Amino acid sequence: MAATSGQTPEITMMPLEKKRDGQDVDATPKTSSSNDSVHTAGGDEEHGMSALERIKSKFGDRPECFKNTFQEISFIFQATVATATTSFLSGVALVITVPVSRDLGMTQGEIAWISAATSLVAGALQLALGQLADLLGRKPMFIAGLASFSAFVLLVAFSQNPFWMLIVCGILGACSAMVVPPAIGILGAAYATPSKRKNLAFSAFSAGNPLGFVFGTIICGIVTQLSSWRAAFIVLCVIWAIFTVHAVWAVPNVESFDRAPLKERLKALKQFDIVGTILTIFGTGLFTAGLTLGPEDGWARAHVIAMLVVGIALLVIFVLWERVFSNPLMPPYIWKDWNFSFIIPSIALGNMGFTASCFWVAYFLQEIKQYSTLMVAVHLLPQAIAGLLWNIVAGRILHSINNTVIMIFGAACYLVANLLLSFIKVETSYWALMFPALILIVAGADLQFNVANMYVMESLPKDKQSLAGGIFNVVIRLANTAVMGISTAVFSSVQLTPEGMADPMLKYTRTFQTSIGFSAACLVLTCFIRLGTQGNSPSEQGEGERSQSENSENPTAVVNSTTESDREEKEK
Repeated sequence: MAATSGQTPEITMMPLEKKRDGQDVDATPKTSSSNDSVHTAGGDEEHGMSALERIKSKFGDRPECFKNTFQEISFIFQATVATATTSFLSGVALVITVPVSRDLGMTQGEIAWISAATSLVAGALQLALGQLADLLGRKPMFIAGLASFSAFVLLVAFSQNPFWMLIVCGILGACSAMVVPPAIGILGAAYATPSKRKNLAFSAFSAGNPLGFVFGTIICGIVTQLSSWRAAFIVLCVIWAIFTVHAVWAVPNVESFDRAPLKERLKALKQFDIVGTILTIFGTGLFTAGLTLGPEDGWARAHVIAMLVVGIALLVIFVLWERVFSNPLMPPYIWKDWNFSFIIPSIALGNMGFTASCFWVAYFLQEIKQYSTLMVAVHLLPQAIAGLLWNIVAGRILHSINNTVIMIFGAACYLVANLLLSFIKVETSYWALMFPALILIVAGADLQFNVANMYVMESLPKDKQSLAGGIFNVVIRLANTAVMGISTAVFSSVQLTPEGMADPMLKYTRTFQTSIGFSAACLVLTCFIRLGTQGNSPSEQGEGERSQSENSENPTAVVNSTTESDREEKEK
């Protein structure tokens, strides 16, 4: 066998190995597990690698679009801020409900619309702006979104009535919708190759939604306590202005189109789905408005029924329109993917339970416990810390633990957390039920968002990645809007009953029980998801694939592989 033709390439393909005295050429590859080989069967790195090379081999190379690691980290932070923008504002609205309602004379329904208006407009425009980002440019839209958010959030501080405040909050929803699709598109294009580095980047990005909500309550709770609720929005203006300036340097130029003149790119607007955008805005808006007005105006009132019916009808027409339009906002073919069609609704249901429970927990602390905004922030601080820790865990386990198991565990965390909240009474200790509930509910959000973000970004081609991000986030935003309408309807309806008037906790218990229903539905849907691990580099996908990859890229690996095969034949 030593003279076979299969051995000839072995001698010519080993320039890296020097022949030792008294050593036959065939003996060189025998030490496939030695320090001289590139990889062992178990995938160990070369012994001679430097520390930097080992890090690169373990986590993957830095994307070429980043000049250095500091810019890479800076952009990931900016992307996290982008996805946190809407939820951050929702957290602010949550913690200032009592002072702003007293100052502007807002009803319970109007208070709910502070965050609902932002989520509604953001959700309605997310797909449209995702399409525009892919057509016209991701970086310009990202920076414009941050700058406009900084400008309009300042106007909220000078609101003189509920109407003014809600209108500006709606505009802020449009501003926040401008930053999420470009951020996702750039992330997806920059980290096109699966790796642990990509896992860490997306785990940080996925933390934006739940952590933005929590940090919004904490930061603005402190500012409101020290000054006023108007000062909280002024602080937001300053923070987002700093983010805008920083984004000019931190955000790389990663586009889905070749560098063509602006006029040619503007012609692409003819492909824009204007009809789909209008149907989404009015359909979701009317349906949510009907849910919010129902408890106060009466479900049998003509305008409430009309809003609900027309809203649902417009959403149905939107679905039908997307099936026939040549360049739809939401391509129907993506729903043919089994996992995608279960991941999106399960994430939406879980997040509905998360959003509703967090809102009513903060309101409970203010109304029933009579805590100041600062004390509310202190009581929610463990949730923020736990969210950061859970997010680190998520980034470390995506590539090693079956992601279906992670999704199911996250849904179970949602369910257990809402069950604990439903048993809270006025005299219940914070540490007994609320504390563990806050830890678990943010675990569900962090774990599920990490898995879903990673999968969604791999289900569409690169030139549609901003749209993929838009589809994921539009469902979240619209679900948040809907759940605020639903939970407010439950809260207001129970509040008006004799039982609700006699027991001040009953209306809160019913809202938490509503969240239990959403969490249970989320748990059921996750059982139908079929995922493996995500984020493994190509060399880690399997032993066979790893072997083929090494053989094709490194001559020494070919030598080792061939010699092992020949040795087995000799033994036979």
